[in-house]
Amino acid sequence: MHFRICVDATLRGPDNAIAARYSRGSWLLGHGLHRAFECEGPVYLRVIGSDGSRQHLGPYDFVKAAEGAIFTRDSCLGYYTTRPEAAESPEIWREVALLSDAPPG
Repeated sequence: MHFRICVDATLRGPDNAIAARYSRGSWLLGHGLHRAFECEGPVYLRVIGSDGSRQHLGPYDFVKAAEGAIFTRDSCLGYYTTRPEAAESPEIWREVALLSDAPPG
């Protein structure tokens, strides 16, 4: 089981179908707006950086996607969109896959 936050601001499931869209700080799911979504672990992340590099992170017992970033209970792991209030522009991940199993290799 996995979901991916894609460069086109969509959240896609394993079949590549769009589950939600991110716009103006909220996830549009059906007819509802949600400021965040959370996953209980273990959760593994496979991220693709702006330069195309891949990283495997985790496992984490909890992750939250909110305000354009991925958070654990106590820290920010990275960003999937720009944040207007950010003083410096951090690297934006092109894709973030949230995985229930450790990635192969």
